[in-house]
Amino acid sequence: MQAFNEKFNHFGEWVIRLVFLNFLWMGFSVLGLGILGIFPATSALFSVMRKWFIGNDRVKIVSEFFRYYKKDFWKSNLLGYFFLLVAIILWADYQFVSSIANLGMLALGYIVLILLAFSLLSLFILFPIYSHYQLSLFQYIKNTILFPITNLFSMILLAALFFVIQFIFSQLPGFILFIGMSFPAFVMMKLVFPIFQGKSLSVRGFFKMFKKSREESLYY
Repeated sequence: MQAFNEKFNHFGEWVIRLVFLNFLWMGFSVLGLGILGIFPATSALFSVMRKWFIGNDRVKIVSEFFRYYKKDFWKSNLLGYFFLLVAIILWADYQFVSSIANLGMLALGYIVLILLAFSLLSLFILFPIYSHYQLSLFQYIKNTILFPITNLFSMILLAALFFVIQFIFSQLPGFILFIGMSFPAFVMMKLVFPIFQGKSLSVRGFFKMFKKSREESLYY
């Protein structure tokens, strides 16, 4: 019974953290007028969450979030909008190609669609990479592009998990206000963090969602 209570309390702590972090993300996104705030707030969210994953449970969430938000403001915007622009261009190309009815354009359309999917996966994976490593802009771009290709199984699993989360949120839209960003970010970090540490992906280990980690890492 005591072990159950400890696990339940630990679960409750994580829920509170995720809710609080989600409200911080929304607040700081608004602070940057959305256009300039979303990417720095997302970067700060992953950076704070990474602290938890390496075992720093007593991090001062607000001060750390604000510190990362300021520190990475322009760099995170530059990287985020680079990948977003690539995705928009590929989407426009796909719309144009799919409007032309012939076999060659149909095949080209599938190729563009695959590239679009990889660009979106790269945009998603950018912020876990950004929070974990200290690299140049070119190295961030290179590693963010290569990660989905070199970790294809992980990306397929991540896409499937995102589909499940989207379905849950569509059925229970009230959850979006409280964990709409923080919970998908948590799931993503849970999936890619072992890869960053050179460990093989373990599905069994993935579902130990609230196990504390005392691993030290490469950055900060």
